Amino acid sequence: MPHRLTVLLLLMVFLRASAQTANPKTAEQQTAQQIIEKYLDFLGGQKRLKAIHSRIDEGTYNYGGIEFPFISYAKAPDCYKYTVSFKGKYFTQAFDGDEGWKIDVFKNEKEKTILHGRAAQAMANEADVHLETPFINYRKKGYRATVMGVDTINQHLCYRISLQNASDTAMYDFDQSTGGLLKKTAISKNTELNNAILDTYFSDYTEVQGINIPFKIVHTIKDQVILTVTVKKCDLNQSIPGDIFNAAANPSPAGMPASTW
Repeated sequence: MPHRLTVLLLLMVFLRASAQTANPKTAEQQTAQQIIEKYLDFLGGQKRLKAIHSRIDEGTYNYGGIEFPFISYAKAPDCYKYTVSFKGKYFTQAFDGDEGWKIDVFKNEKEKTILHGRAAQAMANEADVHLETPFINYRKKGYRATVMGVDTINQHLCYRISLQNASDTAMYDFDQSTGGLLKKTAISKNTELNNAILDTYFSDYTEVQGINIPFKIVHTIKDQVILTVTVKKCDLNQSIPGDIFNAAANPSPAGMPASTW
């Protein structure tokens, strides 16, 4: 039986799409596979995308008008770490492929919290721990893609696709003209948001080593902005030491080299 939250998400998005659909025949003329292939081509093509083995981003998070610098590391297949800092304090969360951990010095935490299972991959900033987009070989990954209709996002006509597997469902809106992803709708993975339906908008695509990357990501709930992520620098395929993701290899904050955080 489908999860209740999955059914709720599908119902809400279906009703919204029904009210806003401008030309249903347009969606019928495009299959999910065609839309996904155009998106992957927009990003830079599957060959280039599959060649990415690491990514380092630097930029800012904006919470309620206050900007915090961040740095994030991602290493294939699913290692991830990011740190947000401000006035000598910070929040760090990481996942080494098996185990996750986090520490929030903003809340005066002095020891890491170890995360297991789904919580280990539920990043507080809603980032996906997987470096590779789920749309590459999505069927082999256990996903089913369905065209849900068309919509308009920021005055751009879009195709809407539902991407669903046994445990997760999300809606994606792709620009009909360029193929770029403009919006994602999904139930928040952040436990502090109490399973709220989160809309994520992608813009300011910038080419980095032949790959189009959104340099601005805005998360909203009921049209209220929760978080704005602005990427100012992105490096692909740089060497990243594997132990920076591992909790055991990272000592308590008092003994932590600043470069690690």
